[in-house]
Amino acid sequence: MIESLAFDDAVEVGVAAFCAGAEPPGDDEVWHRLTGAGVEPWLAERLLIFLPMAFTRRLLPDVSFSDGAVAPGGRISLPDEPVFVSALARAQRADRGEIERVALRSSEFNAVNNALHGGSALSDLVVGDTALRADLGPVIPGDGGVPSPRAAFEDLLRGHHVLLGDDTKVDAKLFVHPAPAGVVMAQVDFAVTHPALAAPRLVESFAGHGATWREAVGRAVHKFERGALHPIIEGLLRPGAAPDQVERERYEHAGGAFELILGAQLNLFADRPVPSAGPLLNLLLDGLRSEPLTREVHGLRLFIAHHVGRLQSNEVLLDGEPWPRGEAVAANSPAPLPDGSVAVRIFGLLVPVGGA
Repeated sequence: MIESLAFDDAVEVGVAAFCAGAEPPGDDEVWHRLTGAGVEPWLAERLLIFLPMAFTRRLLPDVSFSDGAVAPGGRISLPDEPVFVSALARAQRADRGEIERVALRSSEFNAVNNALHGGSALSDLVVGDTALRADLGPVIPGDGGVPSPRAAFEDLLRGHHVLLGDDTKVDAKLFVHPAPAGVVMAQVDFAVTHPALAAPRLVESFAGHGATWREAVGRAVHKFERGALHPIIEGLLRPGAAPDQVERERYEHAGGAFELILGAQLNLFADRPVPSAGPLLNLLLDGLRSEPLTREVHGLRLFIAHHVGRLQSNEVLLDGEPWPRGEAVAANSPAPLPDGSVAVRIFGLLVPVGGA
């Protein structure tokens, strides 16, 4: 059986398709939102059917629901359908607005609602197999048009011969953001848990857009690969596996010396070359000397965005948390370009010299 984990991201895309717009969309509209963004028909069909069923089970936990559905070609076992299993897991963390949009459209919900109007109690209700109008299309091997960023992360690590120990975990989750018609926006949070980290988890988030989910997720993964993957490998997971993909410098701190391992500077939105953010980074590192640092691995991220010289976004994170002193330094620094739009992102790890 195909692992349900492979469809967690597709389910997230399905929930977004149901919840987009001011009014609840019809099935045809949801179908076009999914297939128009590259979701393969066999997967879009299952999202349309299984998401309302799964969310109804979350909405009405006291009702006894069948574990199957009946199609013209025979009975379908829901626990054997990985898209349904992923949908059921996603329903457990759905908010009220999502539940109302998705669950209230299911035939099972309507059956329960009719029974309640007839005087039945929830705990007495038993809902039989849902009848499907047509047989489901066969599952086609692959991701169904919604790539798994976690699988991509794991592939990148395998490409650098990284083996994860029992105390090290990686993950990547897709979050869907509203976007103009014809465009989809994917935010992917890449996470690492490692005993050498100062924080419980290191999370680096990247966004990508495109006409399809394959394009959007692919662009987010590409940014992660360019900007954060290699410092994570060199500083945590397998030192020496990507030496030519990072910059290194010794960093002296009152708490002891560190090695700063930097990824590439990512320049966004600009239509011309962007100067190095090295001078700003040096100012941040100077300011960091006033902060206590444990002899653990610390993450440092800079993201600034300007429009016609004015600061629009200012994010300086130390161990995943906003660093006010660093944000003040960034706010008082000149824009990388005097006009137009530009954003700069830099990520690095501070690794204790001599080990943690």
